[in-house]
Amino acid sequence: ALLLAGESALMKASGEIALTLAMPLLAARTLVTIRFQPGQTVNQLREQLDSTTPTFARIIGDLNKQGLIERRKSESGDRRTRQLYLSLEGKRVTDPAAISMRDRLRRAYRAAGSGAVGGVRSVLEALL
Repeated sequence: ALLLAGESALMKASGEIALTLAMPLLAARTLVTIRFQPGQTVNQLREQLDSTTPTFARIIGDLNKQGLIERRKSESGDRRTRQLYLSLEGKRVTDPAAISMRDRLRRAYRAAGSGAVGGVRSVLEALL
């Protein structure tokens, strides 16, 4: 429960993007995820965000039309596969969320102490 509450607190920044840009929350979460994990394929990102194919296709299409993301051909493997990256405008609109998340994490880690940081990292890596 604590892990889910932490994730929820960090993802509130996505909600702020959604409100500011009048976009669906899934679109804002997509932008934030691409920012921190660039180069994922559409399918990888869709699975990570637990979205249906039609809904996610619409979200990606809208973000592309708005100039917030770039689709690039995969450098390895299937050349038809597209990897997703933020455009300069996408980076600009996600800057406040990234700064907010970084500041929240920094405060939490400072409050927990240096020994706790290693422990948290070990637990999270074990989950992956």
